Amino acid sequence: MRLRLLVPLTVGALALGLAPNATADPGGPTPYTHRLSQAPTAKAGHRITVGSLTLHPCGVVARAHCGHIERSWEPGNPSAGKVRVGFAFVPARDHSRPALGTFVPHEGGPGYSTTGTGSSYAEMYGPLLQRHNLLLVDQRGTGRSAALDCPDLQNLEIVYSVAAGRCGRSLGDRSDDYSSARSADDLAAVIRRLDLGKVDLYGDSYGTFFAQVFAGRHGDLLRSIVLDSAYPTYGETGWYPTQGPAMRSSFVKACRRSSACHGHGAGFALAMRRVLHDVRRHAWHGVSHDGDGRRMEVTVNAPTLATTAYGATYGPYAYRELTAALRSALRGDRAALLRLVAEAKGGGTNAGAVRAYSEGLDAAVPCHDYPQVYDMAARPKTRLRQYAAALSRRTATHPHTYGPFTVREYARSDWQYLDWCTRWPTAAADNPARPPRPRGGHYTRVPTLVLSGELDSITTPAEGAMVARQFPRSKQIHVANSFHVTAVGDTDDCAVRILRRFVRTPSHWPRHGCAPRVPPVRTMGIFPRTLRGVPAGSGHGSLLARRVAPAAAATVADLVDRWWNNYSGHSVGLRGGTWTYTGDRTTVFHLHGVRLTRDLAVSGTATWTRFANRMSVDLTVAGHGHRGRLHGHWATRREGARATLLGTFAGHRVSVSFRAP
Repeated sequence: MRLRLLVPLTVGALALGLAPNATADPGGPTPYTHRLSQAPTAKAGHRITVGSLTLHPCGVVARAHCGHIERSWEPGNPSAGKVRVGFAFVPARDHSRPALGTFVPHEGGPGYSTTGTGSSYAEMYGPLLQRHNLLLVDQRGTGRSAALDCPDLQNLEIVYSVAAGRCGRSLGDRSDDYSSARSADDLAAVIRRLDLGKVDLYGDSYGTFFAQVFAGRHGDLLRSIVLDSAYPTYGETGWYPTQGPAMRSSFVKACRRSSACHGHGAGFALAMRRVLHDVRRHAWHGVSHDGDGRRMEVTVNAPTLATTAYGATYGPYAYRELTAALRSALRGDRAALLRLVAEAKGGGTNAGAVRAYSEGLDAAVPCHDYPQVYDMAARPKTRLRQYAAALSRRTATHPHTYGPFTVREYARSDWQYLDWCTRWPTAAADNPARPPRPRGGHYTRVPTLVLSGELDSITTPAEGAMVARQFPRSKQIHVANSFHVTAVGDTDDCAVRILRRFVRTPSHWPRHGCAPRVPPVRTMGIFPRTLRGVPAGSGHGSLLARRVAPAAAATVADLVDRWWNNYSGHSVGLRGGTWTYTGDRTTVFHLHGVRLTRDLAVSGTATWTRFANRMSVDLTVAGHGHRGRLHGHWATRREGARATLLGTFAGHRVSVSFRAP
């Protein structure tokens, strides 16, 4: 429930291998004695024995060996049966000496498979895996651990709370057996069976919630904890009131730090209020395309705008575009706003393979562990009445909780999860639904690093601060201009370096000078309808040519924004044309008459090397009765970067320099 959108960040977009500029693990003394006294050899096709378990080779990640243990669904109740908890173990590359320790990352959602994200975690730890093992354990209900399949949720075509109620009822007495506490005990059992000693635990998004539960129950098994995009297991309310201020401030910061956005029209708050004033009277309707290029009818109203604004937390594209799209819509050009809403709403309902992601677990865990605005011990019919009363009270006492949207507008959005658990079955009296607290009332003094993306509005920096205060030996680091989950797939090479430094020597807080210097989002000012609205670059060429060059580059940048939501590999331009892409770490876009403005068609190729932060283009352009060919490159993340395109237009040589898009 805290990682709501599976973008290519965790499936298509995170490639294998080491991050650029990675340094070798310096080794050095380890602060504890690791129990894996003899490094297991991992010859291809051979089984290995680790602790008391024999593991077989598997294809989760390179050198991985898989296994499983049997665990009781319900402790102390043998009649409830067993659940098979599956995992993958990757021995340290250096087989000549004992491993220094074991890294144990845990996925978010809840519902995502940790083994399914294994390659991304291997890349995150990078050179440290030379001397460290990697353990990937699928939480019960995910991946290799009896993935929970609730068809009405996995392919959602009805109201979520109704589908969740059906899911819970289908589980019978097992509906409360997917709690984070029982899953944490499963992980502890795997660690002990493998005889790994103390481990370094990492969690992102919901994984931070899980890691806190684990720390509260099995702190003796931990050497260190990294909580990436954290929110507390207890001490929060079901309204999650820090999200509204975080969303608003994130858009304000994104615009203020961009010269293209700041001072070029109404700010985010004012532009959104003006659009809301219009659509509250009469919703806007139109046709656009979702992230995969599917044509769909779109309604712009307060709930769909709330979905769009709050969903910005996952990456740069909505922060880059929404303020500009609102400004353009107020000037009569609604195309960009319709597209953003279409992408936020999505054109499909199927969550895909349940082994990769279980929407059922995304209901089962929160409905047992998260704070709610109604009493989970009450019967579902009573909860529905309590929920209606809670909305009325919140509207009366805290009307700006989700401003500029009203409480009820937010509650009608696809983003909200306030009512998700109203119909979930009541948990057993011996395993009541409630936010989990650490045993003994406090966490142990294990070194704990909290990473918070500055522009994260779902697991907010304020929530990260709450978590840091609950751990007696903790440090929170704010990563500037960053989003939800900072270290996985970190193309800015900052959060991932901080993490590696910390897990090498948790007894010392890592240097983090890069954290306040992560470059800002290149937020747009407006969506130009025609080339006349494009600021001309400098250099050699006619005025038209000096507008064509930056417009062509902006067309390419627009495709990068679309990439974050695209699984199909193809889509359409804002005002016409089509495009495709191939590749991962190096992504090649193929443009076919793509139009960001009405009067310029762009074709050719654009090669985006994400981890090197470089875009290279070879384009043909056609507009105003002229044709041309342009080539060049620019840095995609360096602050203040400029682009230069060279070539010909209308039969004349051109060389145009402009602010990189």
